[in-house]
Parts: sequence; structure tokens; C-alpha cells
Amino acid sequence: MTGDYSEEMGAVKSDLLTLKSDLANLTKSVKADAQSNAAELRDNASIKLKAAQKNAMEAGTKGRNKAQQTIKENPIVSIAATAGLGLIVGALMARR
Repeated sequence: MTGDYSEEMGAVKSDLLTLKSDLANLTKSVKADAQSNAAELRDNASIKLKAAQKNAMEAGTKGRNKAQQTIKENPIVSIAATAGLGLIVGALMARR
């Protein structure tokens, strides 16, 4: 059992070098994919954020316009509601 293993050791070394090269290429590929996916996710998040901001601005504008119209149509009711709200807030703050 004292055979010459130098050829087999050479084959193992060659296989290990090939494996090392394949792992390096795989690592580079995974890194490139991850960077690409991160950029795509960042772009999608940015687009969704801008859409959400636009929707919020539109909703705020609609609410403000509706409130202004309601106040113009019913000024006495608006004043009474504001006064009542002021009384409630004042009463709550006085309890502290």
C-alpha cells in the first residue's frame, strides 16, 4: 500500500483550483445580481414614495377645499363647532 499518489494529488490540486475559480466567479455573479436588485428596489421605492407624496398632497388639497367650502356655506355652524371644540380642549387641559 505504498503506491505513488503524486498523480492523484495533482488531480486533487487541479480540482481544488478549479473549485476556487468557480467559487470566485459565482461570488462575483451573486454580487452583481444583488447590486442590480438593490438598485431596482431603490428605484421602485423612490417611485412609490413620489406617488404617495402626490396622493397625500391631492388628498390634503381636496380636504382643505372641502373645509373652506363648508365654512363659506355655513359660517355660523363653523364658528359654533370651533367654539365647542375649543371648550372641549380647554376642559381636557384644565383636568391636568
